[in-house]
Amino acid sequence: ALRQRRPGGATLSLVSAGAHAQYTGPGATSAVTTVAEARDQRDDQPVVLQGTLVAKIGHERYRFKDATGEIDVEIDDTDLPSHQAVSATTVVQLHGEVDTHRFKPTDIDVDHVRIVSTR
Repeated sequence: ALRQRRPGGATLSLVSAGAHAQYTGPGATSAVTTVAEARDQRDDQPVVLQGTLVAKIGHERYRFKDATGEIDVEIDDTDLPSHQAVSATTVVQLHGEVDTHRFKPTDIDVDHVRIVSTR
């Protein structure tokens, strides 16, 4: 941030943010959560999962897998990377929230998909 003193004591702050900047302050989730851990989280808890999307199971619904298990995830088409295809072997990082339900298994509502690597 650049600060410039202005006449009269006012301070002007100019902040430069990157194109893909993300919030890293209190409440931010940066540590990767496993599928097993995500199942035990409370509703709306932010999570970051890393693994693969192993199957498309419906409109904007996918099966996600990591070393601890599988969980269903909901990803809006607009939140998938537009510049690179995602296959069942593409390692992705999913940023989203736990979505608990009364009569169906917990799933994840994904806000952002980042490609980690392609195999």
